[in-house]
Amino acid sequence: MSLLVETLKVKNGNILNIRFHNERMIRSLYGIYGLRSSANLENIITIPEFACSGVSKCRVIYDDKTFKVEFLPYTIRPVRSLKIIIDENICYPYKYVARDKIDRLLELRGDCDDILIIKNGMVTDSSYANVIFKDSDSKWVTPLTCLLPGTRRADLLQRGIITEKKISHMDLYKYSEVKLINAMIGIEDTEGIPIVNIK
Repeated sequence: MSLLVETLKVKNGNILNIRFHNERMIRSLYGIYGLRSSANLENIITIPEFACSGVSKCRVIYDDKTFKVEFLPYTIRPVRSLKIIIDENICYPYKYVARDKIDRLLELRGDCDDILIIKNGMVTDSSYANVIFKDSDSKWVTPLTCLLPGTRRADLLQRGIITEKKISHMDLYKYSEVKLINAMIGIEDTEGIPIVNIK
């Protein structure tokens, strides 16, 4: 069985949205291993000195018995276009280290920077992030049918900055732009991708 992973953003020595990461980790350990864990990422992660300034990526790789923590430098990869990829069988309910299926879909992106996965006619996610769309009222909505509910998505939903909505493949024209969000990328961190750049 593939190992699980939590990817956390560390900014100036502070771990962002750690509560949502803890909740997902606990759900994953129970869902996969039937383990009712009291593990807490605050007790597992020790922030190294170099991560006390600027932005770093922290990866916690784990299973039901072990936790491995690593820190990596991070820069946002520019994404200016998305390729629509239809896959009726894609399933990614837990955040695994191994992403073979998604990686194979990503290879189909052609000259686009990333992909937008469609399942059963509904918009889900990109290859590595949840997506949000700007509607005609300049409000941001996120697909109800995402493959993996992310921690950034959970935080933005809780704060009322985004709302959930059923978004079909055929609804894309109703929106002006799309953004990718994940633990490392906030809503304010990137420019929107024009809808016309979804191909």
